[in-house]
Amino acid sequence: MGVILIPFIAISVGAVLILLIGRGTPVHPASLLPGAGAGGELAWMRGFGIEGFQRLAVLLFAEMGFSLERSNRSADVIDLLVVDATPIKGSRIAVHGMWSPPLGLVGSEDVRATLEATRGESAGKSVLLTLGSFSPDARAEAQGAPIDLVDGEALGKLVKKYLPQIYAQKKV
Repeated sequence: MGVILIPFIAISVGAVLILLIGRGTPVHPASLLPGAGAGGELAWMRGFGIEGFQRLAVLLFAEMGFSLERSNRSADVIDLLVVDATPIKGSRIAVHGMWSPPLGLVGSEDVRATLEATRGESAGKSVLLTLGSFSPDARAEAQGAPIDLVDGEALGKLVKKYLPQIYAQKKV
């Protein structure tokens, strides 16, 4: 009986020590990188890469009633130009999507670049999408500007609302 009890006590004491030692330890910034365990409603989306992110964005805007005018992508960025054909209030919207921002944060320089690209496209508004989140500077830069910031959490809610089947099946 003692032979079984000693390993059990040793394992229990070790587990308690690990929990106590790790308590309050700050999270390393590298753990926020894509695929490094970052959570969120669309964490599953990272497995589909930039192509899947582009498909998701195209499907989402189509389901929301926009017509796709153009779609481009690079290694970790997508650009869409969508049109809201609603009479009087309709317009062109430039959508810029950052699949994998550095350290999971989109900064103010990305907001400024998106606004400049929107002006170049003669679009009335822009949307900046990311699976990550926005820095406080990025949010401050966007205030009062014709841009909507859609982070991973908000994007997850939109997918859940407009593309419930894709959200449920976790497939694009």
